[in-house]
Amino acid sequence: MKNNKKSFIINILIILIVLSIVLYFSLKDDYKTIINAILNMNILWITLAIILFCIYRVLIGISTYYISKVNKEEVRLLRCIQLSFIILFFHGITPFAGGGQPMEVYYLHNEKISITKSTNIVLQNFIVYQISLVLIGLIALIYNYFFKIFPSNHFMKHLVILGFSINFIVLLATYILSFGKKINKFICNKGLSLLAKLKLIKNVEQKREKLNEYLNNFHKNALRLKKNYKAFIKLILLNSIALIVLYLVPYAVCHGLYINNVRITDAIVSTAYIMTIGSFVPIPGGTGGIEYGFIFFFGHLIKGSILNAIMLVWRFITYYLGMIIGAICLSLYRKRETE
Repeated sequence: MKNNKKSFIINILIILIVLSIVLYFSLKDDYKTIINAILNMNILWITLAIILFCIYRVLIGISTYYISKVNKEEVRLLRCIQLSFIILFFHGITPFAGGGQPMEVYYLHNEKISITKSTNIVLQNFIVYQISLVLIGLIALIYNYFFKIFPSNHFMKHLVILGFSINFIVLLATYILSFGKKINKFICNKGLSLLAKLKLIKNVEQKREKLNEYLNNFHKNALRLKKNYKAFIKLILLNSIALIVLYLVPYAVCHGLYINNVRITDAIVSTAYIMTIGSFVPIPGGTGGIEYGFIFFFGHLIKGSILNAIMLVWRFITYYLGMIIGAICLSLYRKRETE
């Protein structure tokens, strides 16, 4: 428990330090213009940006609900939407957004779903999300290849390719984890044998039997989604729509700060590139890398200090506001648990 609190405090401190650096470099050249632009935002467009972000999380919650139904588990739709915001909080405070999925398994288990099925639901949801992320990223790469939104830049090109490759490898690894029964059994059994040799565990055969039983149940449940092609395609479509809605947030923010020359397609492609790069930044929330990516890609569409103002508002909505809503949902959830 102490280690968890210490890790939490360290991650929050890292976020605050990097945020301070980002704010310094964003405001240092023309802070009066930037602050003035933010104070005079078009509230209707900014409200739309916030609504778009919330719709994105609602759609992710619906995806969790639908996968739960495929796995023959009953969990309320509103609870799944609430969990969607809660895991956003844990994504935001952990490096590589690694804290969201384990906590989602935990909270689904609290909804009286077995650990095996909870893990399946989370992994399956992650797989369809990653497929959607990679597909949209690939479309963005193809679109830019033909329409040349961004001029050639070898450094950023390599970063985008690296980010795309990492997302694809993560997708492949998760797919193998979910559906590679023989590989998983081989790895787990070898791991048990090693732990036994190191005398870290006892009753190896008993534990091996329980582990194999767990893996059999896990893969039996995993195959439900794999065999249900219609559900699989619908979920990929749902997650793709969710991501496109998220990628429209910068478009609304641009209008909120009276920049009307950014096209919807340019905003979607630019944000797809930004999210691709942000996936491998080890700092919680991808802080620093995400902001740099935004300035670089949208810098080809928007000039002047107003770009920094747009970036700050966009980042607040899609990261800090998301964590605030997630923390509120978490507090309400825990309050319900104690009643």
